[in-house]
Amino acid sequence: MFLAVLSAQTPDIIPLSKKVGLTVDAEENVFFRIFPDIDGFYSAQFYDAGKNKIVIQIVFIDFSQRSVRRRSLTMKEFIELQHHVDVQPPITDRDRAGISQNLTYLTTVNILESIPPDQFIIIKHRTGKKIRGALIGVEKRQLSIQTPISVEKIPIWDMASITYRKKIRKLPKLKGILYTLSGLGGVILAEVWNEQTRPRIDQVWHFRFIGTVLGMLAGAETYQAVNIISSPKTFFALTPEEMDKLKD
Repeated sequence: MFLAVLSAQTPDIIPLSKKVGLTVDAEENVFFRIFPDIDGFYSAQFYDAGKNKIVIQIVFIDFSQRSVRRRSLTMKEFIELQHHVDVQPPITDRDRAGISQNLTYLTTVNILESIPPDQFIIIKHRTGKKIRGALIGVEKRQLSIQTPISVEKIPIWDMASITYRKKIRKLPKLKGILYTLSGLGGVILAEVWNEQTRPRIDQVWHFRFIGTVLGMLAGAETYQAVNIISSPKTFFALTPEEMDKLKD
């Protein structure tokens, strides 16, 4: 019906209130509680469809893709909704900033592109399956992930949530300890090998040197692993359903 009206003439957009203007955005929707039943709300506009009828075009985010839903109101219902907004205080910039922090599904692409490559991430697929691996990159709204057995390409719209680390913590106090322990471990393994094979004295020192080098290399990897493991995780919900789980 609404498409028929559009094709016949350009309907007039009716402002719901001076407090929201011609388009209701996501922050205004939360603040004024206009459409609390719409998950992933993005925007809404009100059109005069004639015959005492108002048609609402609602845009919402469904798994990182925009979809459209339409509703109709009588003029009486529209006036009641106007009154519901008009009696409330105006939304401030501070209100907007506080609300937008929780509307992560609106900034999915920007946040995903800000994650540094080679990060170990956990993705929850819309089917409920979890995929773990190192992030290779984000291109054409797809994430490339190196798993232990293959490279997975996952479209953003198939993701429900992602867990990653914004920053890798540095623990310089542990660096010397880990390097020393790893170096000693390498020397001990070399001595065990020397005891079992009983090589010539030059080979004894050769194996000791190799064990120390390998131990130090292992220390570098261990230090990096400890830094990553000790860094705080960030959980990012891409769908309103996942956001609701955090509130429960």
